[in-house]
Parts: sequence; structure tokens; C-alpha cells
Amino acid sequence: MDKSGKRVTYDRFWGLCLLVGCVVPANVSRDSRLWHLLGEESLWSVRGWLLLSLCGGLFGIVAGVMGWRARWRHFINFALGALMLGLPLVIPEIWRRFPEANPASLPIGDAAEIGWVMLVALVAIYTGSGIRVVRPSHIAGPTLGALGALLLSVFAFLPPADGGTAFGVQRAQELLEIRERWRELLPFVLVMVGTIFAIFNLVRSSWEVWFARLTRVLLVAAIGVWLALPFLEGGGALRQHVPQAWGALHFIAPLFLSLDGAVAFTAIAITRSSD
Repeated sequence: MDKSGKRVTYDRFWGLCLLVGCVVPANVSRDSRLWHLLGEESLWSVRGWLLLSLCGGLFGIVAGVMGWRARWRHFINFALGALMLGLPLVIPEIWRRFPEANPASLPIGDAAEIGWVMLVALVAIYTGSGIRVVRPSHIAGPTLGALGALLLSVFAFLPPADGGTAFGVQRAQELLEIRERWRELLPFVLVMVGTIFAIFNLVRSSWEVWFARLTRVLLVAAIGVWLALPFLEGGGALRQHVPQAWGALHFIAPLFLSLDGAVAFTAIAITRSSD
């Protein structure tokens, strides 16, 4: 097996997330896993959207495990993810049927408080690190990652318009209570450490690919913490969390699958390689 074809592993992870979304029920009050939804759904457009999750998950895992080195591997990942994201925009009935998959309804931590600039900065860090993994020598990777880290650092510590405490300062002060509030603060800590590694990755070294991988893992882990903790703890909140987790998996997994596919395809095309 050619090792270069197995260096890019994003599709294995996001493919697994998509398959998990096919197993997790959409609602705990009834049988609502993928095979139940397909059996009770009358609209072919909604069925097609549900089946795309299964196809995207299976292709991502198979292509990643086999280590296929052709550019079309990444293009197909991009196309499947983009279709899953785009179909609800064209066919609103999908989001009416599954409102939890609408990004507007997802309680993604402090997203509203952070602001769009900081969210774009996180995407820039993630994307730049992806380029660093696919093409370590390409200047776009560390440049984009460092730009995202700079934007994130600046806007996190800008005072809000109402004159209150900056988001970053507030979270840093709360770290003194991390033993009591670790569930709330853990995503912030993961993003903070990931940003530091993105800055480290400006320097060429033998660890550059591992720094880039670790940056991406930390950013994804910040999302995964919110998804996983209620399942581990159980309790009454789980009934409300399961539909949110189902919706998050059907939005976040295709989003990052298409983003990573586009990054890998573009980086490989720029260097005129079929890796």
C-alpha cells in the first residue's frame, strides 16, 4: 500500500461520523434511525438526502482505508458533502422535516457570542492545517493557518461594543474554576491550544505535519465534546440532546467533508500531482 495515499485521513473520520449519524436516532421517542426514516418517508427528495449520508460515509471510509491517490477521490468527497449541504437550500422540505439539521437551530456553544469573524478565523486555521497535511511544502498552508490564528487572537480579546469584558478575557478568568466548570470550558481550552499549534506551524520543521494534524484534531475535538458528553453522562437532558446531535452530525460532517475535499483537491491540483 502506498503511504502517500494514506497520509490524508479526513474522509475516514468524517465518513465514520456520517455513518454514526445513520445509526443515531433522530428522535428518542420513536424508532427513527435511517432504515426507519427511509421506510416511513414519502418524499423522494428527503429519501435521497438521507441516502447521501450513507453513501458519503461509505465512500469516505472505503477511499480512506484503501488509500486511493487519485484527485477524483477528493472531488467526490467534496461533491457528496456539498450535495448534502445544498439540497435543503433547494428543497426546504428537508429542513422542515428535520429542523435539527438546520444550522440556524444548532446550539453550537458560544457561536453567536463569538461572532462571524472568529468563526471564519477557525475555518481558516482548519483549512490551512489541512493544506499543510496534504502539501507540507506549500506556502498557502502555514499562511492561511497563521492568518486565522491572528484573527482569532485579535477578535477574541477585543472589548465588546457595550463596554463589557472581552470574550477571551472572560474565558481566561473562568479557567480558575475549571475543576467545577470543565464541561463548559473544555471546548475553549481545546480551541486555544489548537490556535497555539497553528502559530507554531509557521516554522518549518520535521514536526510540521504532526502539528497540523494536532491543530485539526483539537478544533474538531472542541465540537466533539459538545456532541459526546451528554451521551456519556446520560440523564434527562439526553432526550433533548439526541435530536440536536443527529442534526449536528448531518450538518457538521458534510460541511467538513466538503471543505477538506476541496482543500485536498485544490492543493494537489496546484502542485500538479495525483497524490
